Amino acid sequence: MWFVEGLLLVGGYVAFGLVRSAVDRGNPAATDNARFVQRLEQTLHVAVEYPFNHAALEHPIAVYGTGYFYRLCILAVPAVLIWLYLRHPARYRYLRNVLVVATLIDLPLVWLFPESPPRFAQNGIVDYIADHNIVGGASLRDPNAGLNLLAAMPSMHIAWTSWSAYAVFVALRRRHPRAAWLAWLFPVLTAFVVLATGHHYVLDIVAGVAVLAVAIALTRWAGRIRRARRPAAGQIAEKSRSARLNPSA
Repeated sequence: MWFVEGLLLVGGYVAFGLVRSAVDRGNPAATDNARFVQRLEQTLHVAVEYPFNHAALEHPIAVYGTGYFYRLCILAVPAVLIWLYLRHPARYRYLRNVLVVATLIDLPLVWLFPESPPRFAQNGIVDYIADHNIVGGASLRDPNAGLNLLAAMPSMHIAWTSWSAYAVFVALRRRHPRAAWLAWLFPVLTAFVVLATGHHYVLDIVAGVAVLAVAIALTRWAGRIRRARRPAAGQIAEKSRSARLNPSA
């Protein structure tokens, strides 16, 4: 039933938030890891967080546009789930499972590698979402009980918006291929936003995409195993029925 499915997903998300908060290892590990990521990005010549952040600061429209986008973009996840359930039920179970697996993968990663976001750990980054209190962003300025703000690696904003694009792509690629491909602009835009707002490093974005890729691979692998077991289970059941019907055989 749809309401049971909804309750399970909402309950799962609440449990995810509680567990993510519980695995918060705090500083100094998170800051040390952030500095390691900064050095690695400089070596790779991909350290673009500072110029992106200050480019946005020069334009109020960019500040508020990226701020609202960052705070509200994950609402796409429940919207896509509802759309799949109502319009593409054949795809719903697989895509829901991918989302659940991707979300679960995040938990051990944020415990193993806590990381302060650029807005906390990188000199010169301005946390303008908090400064302007965009959609309550001021409450996220300092780490506090109940929220794990030192878990920037991987970026779940990227993982979740990439899942949203993947779900739309899977559902529409046969009948509406152009719309299916356009869906990928959503996580691309999210990547620019999380950099500009100082919430993530480039490598956090890469990790977020990797989380989704691993979740897709694991879900497909589990599906193949489940399908492979069905014929064997059917054969066992058939033999059992035959034995009952023909006890002398």
